[in-house]
Amino acid sequence: MLTYVVKRVLIMIPTFFGVSLAIWLVMTSAPGRPTSGQSQGPGGGADGGSKMEGRAGKNVSERIFRHQFGLNRPRFWNDWVALEKDEVLGLVVTRMEGPAEHGIKAVTKASDALENFDRFAVPPLVELLQETEGKTQDAVLGWLRASAFQYPPLLEDGKQRTDAEVARDRKIDLENKRLDSAELNWEPGASAPERASVVASWKAWWAEHQSTARWSYLDDGWERTKLRFADTQFGKYWANLFSLDFGKSFKSNEPVVDIILGKLKYSLSLAVPSFIIAWILAVLLGVMGAANHNKPFDQGSAIVLFMLYSIPSFLMGTVLQQAFAVDLGWFPVSRWESVDAQSMNTWEQFLDVITHLWLPMICYTYGSLALISRQARSGMLEVLSSDFIRTAYAKGCTRRQVIWKHGVRNGMMPLITMLGTALPILLAGSVVIESIFGIPGFGKAMLDAILAKDYNLVMGVALLSSVLTLIGLLIADILYAIVDPRVSY
Repeated sequence: MLTYVVKRVLIMIPTFFGVSLAIWLVMTSAPGRPTSGQSQGPGGGADGGSKMEGRAGKNVSERIFRHQFGLNRPRFWNDWVALEKDEVLGLVVTRMEGPAEHGIKAVTKASDALENFDRFAVPPLVELLQETEGKTQDAVLGWLRASAFQYPPLLEDGKQRTDAEVARDRKIDLENKRLDSAELNWEPGASAPERASVVASWKAWWAEHQSTARWSYLDDGWERTKLRFADTQFGKYWANLFSLDFGKSFKSNEPVVDIILGKLKYSLSLAVPSFIIAWILAVLLGVMGAANHNKPFDQGSAIVLFMLYSIPSFLMGTVLQQAFAVDLGWFPVSRWESVDAQSMNTWEQFLDVITHLWLPMICYTYGSLALISRQARSGMLEVLSSDFIRTAYAKGCTRRQVIWKHGVRNGMMPLITMLGTALPILLAGSVVIESIFGIPGFGKAMLDAILAKDYNLVMGVALLSSVLTLIGLLIADILYAIVDPRVSY
């Protein structure tokens, strides 16, 4: 058994990364992209963040956002480390001439490409600045200033910057102000000498920065090859996974792990008791139904259970709220706890939460009763027709002993199979139930993350669900051997 468990755990590692690849492909292939500038944070420059009004490209908050989360990088292979001048010039000209000449799609594609190239576009743009003239040179200068812009890291909401971070941000802000100064910029209609002076300043700027910037090692073949894979969306994603870092939420800029842990108490407090109650009732109903096969109890319970199963959870939740919360006033209408819960002692808070959870627990439990009880019933019917059951009767065992001592243990195999996939369901919660009853659990958080295209949070929860599925299947295999002596590993 130990050898089998070790093998299964080792197999989980490549399986996990295979699942991570599939999840990442699905998420990043979805149309659209995360809402730009969702989390600007306080961590701009020394004065709270420089602006890029009048500069080529999107506003600074969106560009910082995309840079911070690596959304302005190629997906798998970074061929931007060796951009050709002609390619960059073609994009600049397309963006400059506009939709009238090239169409809205081509202009949008050119604009997105130039913004995503980011600092990789600086070397060819510096050369193009020296080789172009007129309006084309104006456009090249605009994109060069935008590409040379430095991005201060976003801070988590409510987090204070350290002295080192303040000094770093001040340095970044000064550099960005330099890009806006007359030294590296000219006004529309500038004369040839003014342009020549700015071009010379950019050559000096590039000579100053090239030795310390990331581009300094791009001539080395091996370093460039590593960068081609590492500095991509997928490369950064996997690098984070190896360190068990699921990244930060695009929406709140909080670590995904912290968000997951913060939602666990809500979803698990609702799902675990409901799960236990549903399984106990379902096993009892299934066993009693199998023991009274085709009798009034079996047929009546099947009708009632399937009637409940056919009622949508949103309808049941609304009915429960109206009947027991609004009309009778027995339970609160919604929320996880009362508004004044913080003024209660520990025991009062516990009772308050239990009072709030009764209705959503009922709503959570009834739907699974029919499915689980049918599985328990079918498993028991198969076992009760087995030879060892007839042998038990022949040995003089009572009906109760046959059913509960010999039958139930062997009839639970289908339920063990279902148990293997139950762990991620406990984590995921229920979007509908949590929304109706105002519970800030996992289901509602996942819906919000999907709508906001919060890739990191969605992928973090999906990966955690896949791990729980693998663990659940392993537990199910172990339980097979414990329950059924015929199973051996």
